[in-house]
Amino acid sequence: MKAQVGGTTPLWIACRLLLYERGDDFFRCMDKALSTADPEDIHDLRVASRRLREGLALFSPCYPPAECARFGKSFRRVTRAMGAIRNTDEALLFFTALAEDLGEPCRAELEQVQDSFRARRKKELKRLRTALRESAPRALRTRYQRVVSSPSLFTSPRTSVDLFAPLSLFAGEAIAAGLAPVMELVPQAQLAGEIEAQHRLRIAIKHFRYRSEILSPLFGAAFPAVHSRLKAYQDVLGQMHDLDVFAGIVRDFPLSFPTNEVVLTAIAVRREGLFTEFIAMLDVMPPARIGELLRSAL
Repeated sequence: MKAQVGGTTPLWIACRLLLYERGDDFFRCMDKALSTADPEDIHDLRVASRRLREGLALFSPCYPPAECARFGKSFRRVTRAMGAIRNTDEALLFFTALAEDLGEPCRAELEQVQDSFRARRKKELKRLRTALRESAPRALRTRYQRVVSSPSLFTSPRTSVDLFAPLSLFAGEAIAAGLAPVMELVPQAQLAGEIEAQHRLRIAIKHFRYRSEILSPLFGAAFPAVHSRLKAYQDVLGQMHDLDVFAGIVRDFPLSFPTNEVVLTAIAVRREGLFTEFIAMLDVMPPARIGELLRSAL
C-alpha cells in the first residue's frame, strides 16, 4: 500500500509510514527471490534493499543511531550477498547477446566465457540462498517494524531535526543534500577518460534517485518526468560501468588474439556511443535542473 503522506505531514509520522512501505517492499521481494531464484526477482530484491537502506539513511536523524547502524549492517549484507550473482547474470546476458552479434569465429570462444559464468552462478546461488536464510527474515522484519514505529520524538539524537516539522521542510533539505555529490562529480565525469568519476557519479545519482522515489508523494505530477530522467542517467552510466567490467573480463579470459581484439573493439564502440548519449543528456536535462524541478514541486 502506498504511504499516504503530504507536505504538511509531520516528520515523525511520515518517517514511520515511508519506512514501513520500504520494509514491506523489501520483505515481499525477499520471500519471492528465495522461492524462485529468478534473475529478475533477485534484481528486484537488490533494488529493494538499496531503497530501504537509502530510506534508513534519509530518516536516520529520527531514530536512535545504534538501531539505524544495526539495520544498515543487516540490509547491507543482503545487498552484498546478491551482488555477485547479479553481476554474473548481467555478464551472461551480455556475452550471450554479443556472441550472436559477432557470429563465428567469436561465437565459439564466447560460449566458453558463458559456460564459465553458468558454472559460477550455480555456486553463487547456493551461497545466496544460505545468506538470505541466515539473515532470519521473520525476526528481522519484526525488529524492523518495532523500531520504525518508534521514532525518537522527545529524545532526538540530532537536535537539529524537528520531528514535529512538516515533511516538506525536511524534504527540501534532503534533496539539496542528495544533489550536492552529483553536482560535484558532473564536471569531471563529462570528460571521456574519467572512468572513475563516471562510476562515482552513477552511484551518486542512484542514491539521489532512490531518495527522490521515497519522497515522491510530495512531488505530484512533476515527478514522473523527473524520475524518467534520473533513471536514464543511472541506466546509461550503469551500462558504461558494466562495459568497463566486461572489458576486464575479456582481458583476463584466455581468448585467442583475434577474438580478444574483436570483442574489446566491440565493447569500446558501444561504450563510446553510451558516453555520447550521456553528454547529450547533460545538455537536455542537467542534474541541476532536476533539483530545481523537485524543489519547486514541494
